[in-house]
Amino acid sequence: MMAELRERARGVIEANHTGRWTKPSPAQYPHQWNWDSAFISVGWAEFDWRRATAEIESMLAAQWSDGMVPHVHYDPAHLRDYFPGPDRWPGAQARVRRLGELTSGITNPPVLAIAARRIGVRQPDLELRHAFWRRVLGPLEGYVGFLLESRQIPGSPLVGVVHPWETGWDNSPRWDLLRRAGLKPERPYQRLDTRSVASAQRPSGRDYDAYLALAEIIDGGGYRLSNYRLKTPFVVYDVLFDALTLRAARDLNAISRELGESDLYREEVLADFEVAFEAFHWNPRLSTYVDYDTVGGAPIEVASAAGLAALAGGFISAERSRTMLTDYLRRGVGSQPISTVPPYSADFDPVLYWRGPVWINVNWLVHEGLLAAGLEREARELRAATLRLVEKGGFAEYFNALDGTPCGIQGFSWSAALTLDFLRDG
Repeated sequence: MMAELRERARGVIEANHTGRWTKPSPAQYPHQWNWDSAFISVGWAEFDWRRATAEIESMLAAQWSDGMVPHVHYDPAHLRDYFPGPDRWPGAQARVRRLGELTSGITNPPVLAIAARRIGVRQPDLELRHAFWRRVLGPLEGYVGFLLESRQIPGSPLVGVVHPWETGWDNSPRWDLLRRAGLKPERPYQRLDTRSVASAQRPSGRDYDAYLALAEIIDGGGYRLSNYRLKTPFVVYDVLFDALTLRAARDLNAISRELGESDLYREEVLADFEVAFEAFHWNPRLSTYVDYDTVGGAPIEVASAAGLAALAGGFISAERSRTMLTDYLRRGVGSQPISTVPPYSADFDPVLYWRGPVWINVNWLVHEGLLAAGLEREARELRAATLRLVEKGGFAEYFNALDGTPCGIQGFSWSAALTLDFLRDG
């Protein structure tokens, strides 16, 4: 049974490979996405290590001169098949290191750095492993360095996230503060995302108005946080983004040390980041980690699985990790693990994108965090539940949080790739 699942998963990412990178799905997402490619590379490493490395290097080809790696790397052959395209980021194209690359103007959590270390250690040939790491270490250092420097707000070392698309959790209730701002874009637009997926499973028109208005504000500020921070209602400390940034910096230090070099980031700097993480993100009233609204100057007390996914940062104690998981699963009785919003929440919708459905990458991140905390039994149980979900529902983009039926696009690359990783021990 598991061998068949492995072959099906492999077939999905092979079918979605373009020759340069792996698109997320056969429809809906024809370009290259930043953290998608990171997750996908982990799957490729299970049977084609060179394609795993190429997945990361092709994304780094879209890097900007200031180190940022954008969240979308556009394929010029498919600009008519997706909205928004590079024309919605008019100032972005002058900022790429390689002229001619087409990109968005925002980024994603730096899972690329985490994936680079992970797939590197899976290569037993030290010459191949080290050659790959030497090719990508400089660009990845620039990427994480951009986050730790260019996205800082005075008074905190954490990362200022400027768009819901940067978080990867687009329409999560975590970001409903943006809805209340009532933003409208200056330019008219026509969505394409509901051609392949029912509108009941996609962000609302009000959400899209805000997304595109934010893009205009960011572009109008020349992509500098200091320029547009006072004009935007959305600059947040995303609990998952911060956790993964800290993990990425430490993973790059580990790569550098294996290459015989010194640490790229001083541990005292990273320790200060960890202290700030605890100060801004831990919510004793809710007994979990939450996000922080830097514009409003207050925690965002919204129930979601983001705090659990932040365990993937690898620095949260076993006791706290176990308590958070137990509490979340208890509150989610009746739903599949792990619903991105728990069913008891008034914001819960079992099929609406990031407002309730189960996502395989979230389960994978939680699983990573449980292993890092030494909670092997809990990790095994989550792995088994996730494999049952994809065995029954296929490699969907996401899954109904109540009955596990597939939602969104089928043949989704990161669902297949991370299934391959889950099957390593099977």
